[in-house]
Amino acid sequence: MFQTGQESLPHNITIMDYKELSAYEKLKEIQEVNFCRSERHCVAVYLNALRKNDRAIIDEYESFGDTPRQIIMNKREYERHLQFGFTKKAFNEYGWLEKPDFQEWEHIEFPHKDGWAVGNYITLGKGENGKWSYGMSYSYSTGGAGYGLGVWGKLFDNRKESLKAALTEMMTGLARSNGESDQYAKIVLKQAKSLFDELTGRKPLQLSLF
Repeated sequence: MFQTGQESLPHNITIMDYKELSAYEKLKEIQEVNFCRSERHCVAVYLNALRKNDRAIIDEYESFGDTPRQIIMNKREYERHLQFGFTKKAFNEYGWLEKPDFQEWEHIEFPHKDGWAVGNYITLGKGENGKWSYGMSYSYSTGGAGYGLGVWGKLFDNRKESLKAALTEMMTGLARSNGESDQYAKIVLKQAKSLFDELTGRKPLQLSLF
C-alpha cells in the first residue's frame, strides 16, 4: 500500500523578508521581474543605490513596499501624486498606495435618452497644488473610450483648460461614429459642442459627423 497525504516542509525552512536580504540577493530578485519600459528608469535608480549601498535612496524606495514589483509601482505612483501636490503617503491593507482625493470634484453628464443610464460624462478635479485633470467616458454604436480621474491624467493649470481638453477629446472620439445613423452619438456630440462653445465663447469645432 502507498501512504497518502501532504508532507510538511522541514521546520528549519524560513522565508526571509525582502528587506532583510543582502544587496546581492535583492539584485537577483529584481532581475527576475519583467519591468516595463516606463518603469526602467525608476528601477535603474534603485539598482544603482543597491550597488553603491546608498542608504538614503534604498530606505526611500523600500518604504514603498515589500517586494520589488510593489516598491517600483508604488514609488512611480507617488511621484505622480506629487505632480498634483498630494504628499500624503498611505497604504491599504495589501500594501498598495492609497489613491488621493481630488478637490472640487465635478461630474458633467451628457444624457442621450431620458430615463436611461448616462454613459457619457466628464469628471474634473483639482490637486492640492491647484493643478487640474479629468477623466471621461463616451460611447457610440461601434466603439468608445473611458478612464477615471486620477494622478496619471494630463495636468492643466485651471479648470477651463482641463474641461476644454476633455470636451475636445470627447468630440473627436464621437466624430468617429457612423454619422447620421448613430442618433445617440449625435445627441451627445451636440451637447458637448454646445458646452465647448459656451466655455470658449467662440464657434465650436467643425467635425465631420454633420
